[in-house]
Amino acid sequence: MIARRPAAQARRLYLDNAATSFPKPPAVAQAMARYMTELGAPARGLYAEARQGAEILRLCRERLCELFHAPRAPDGGRGEQNVVFTLNTTDALNLAIRGSLVHARARSRTPVGVITTDAEHNSVLRPLARLEREGVCRWTRVAVDPRTGLLDPDDVIAAARALTLSGVVPALVGINHASNVTGAVQDIEAIGRGLRELTQGRTLFLIDAAQSLGHIDVNVEAACVDLVAFPGHKGLLGPQGTGGLWIRPGVERQVDTVREGGTGNRSEDPEHPEIMPEKFEAGSHNAVGIAGLSEGVAWLLEQGVDRIRAHELELTRRVLARFDTQSGRGDPESGGELAGLRLLGLAPASSHVGVFCFTHEQFEPAELSMLLETEFGILSRPGLHCAPLVHRAMGTFDPDRGVTGGACRISFGPFVTPDDVDYALEALAKVCQSAAAQR
Repeated sequence: MIARRPAAQARRLYLDNAATSFPKPPAVAQAMARYMTELGAPARGLYAEARQGAEILRLCRERLCELFHAPRAPDGGRGEQNVVFTLNTTDALNLAIRGSLVHARARSRTPVGVITTDAEHNSVLRPLARLEREGVCRWTRVAVDPRTGLLDPDDVIAAARALTLSGVVPALVGINHASNVTGAVQDIEAIGRGLRELTQGRTLFLIDAAQSLGHIDVNVEAACVDLVAFPGHKGLLGPQGTGGLWIRPGVERQVDTVREGGTGNRSEDPEHPEIMPEKFEAGSHNAVGIAGLSEGVAWLLEQGVDRIRAHELELTRRVLARFDTQSGRGDPESGGELAGLRLLGLAPASSHVGVFCFTHEQFEPAELSMLLETEFGILSRPGLHCAPLVHRAMGTFDPDRGVTGGACRISFGPFVTPDDVDYALEALAKVCQSAAAQR
């Protein structure tokens, strides 16, 4: 266990950390309250409170760069100016996708190439559907293994090579680093190195780190990543309404801004400034939220991501072992206490974050989720999880067969304990045994 769980009143076990993490380290709320009660100023201006606000933003950027091993700036600094604050991961992905593809299309006579996978969130799928319809891009999607949820890196490189041979160098490759449905962690280092070798850096590599950053080590240098979209309120343990996009130094020249407005400097210029991070940060910051986010990241750095990962691996192995011995991991007809349950995504623990989706042969996912809450106080999330293609690959979304409910999901954070996981597994066993008795 990483840290002691805050005292609770009644048994309410929160297992929806893939949606937003809870609880947060106490310093997160304390920092936000301090900003509201002692500063209360925009992070622009020359008076002391405004300067303190600006320093909070700068420190948060610096901590984020340390977290994902951002390369040093030419002056030896952390290069924190290349961390752009956004509303959330969706906002960051829209900026990365539209900004890079519109920029590339303006310099091409034909639609530019883009490659993603079937594991992507609607934050990627929907912007690309619009851009493809608008004639901005040619979109290729690479399949994931329907058993494990894992992607073969060679398939991504092959797709990029096929585009290149057709005369279209892909402008962007976007990969969901860890699935919010299967928990499968993709090998971004193999993909990033392969892309850099194949296209000589002409293809931008974007990762959606919504379910990975804060849970596992993300090294943008080792993976040759150009763009990282991330939430502040999930693995980084900050508040909702925060997130960001890291842009590799120099790559900002290949990404157009998607909004213009006030920046607090160069107000005399008729056009939005190109300097970083102001190029992508029009308008007032969510300074209160960023103050909380900074403390969430500080807590992660203090604990150590390796330690957090080891804790999550312990929980993950606990789940996988129970399904191995008591349900056959994916076979709802096998015997055991979890008979009737099917676990989606059978990736090994080493390639898995603490996200698990399952279905039951007798219950709709929403019904199963409601049973877990009403009977056991376990908070889960049913549905398609804004990722319809991976559910289609897993067979849990097929409108032609009348299958539209998706699956029921539980997901872990650093304050979830082995006892919590055992309690959830026992609850699932009781649901399965009750269902079997009523057949």
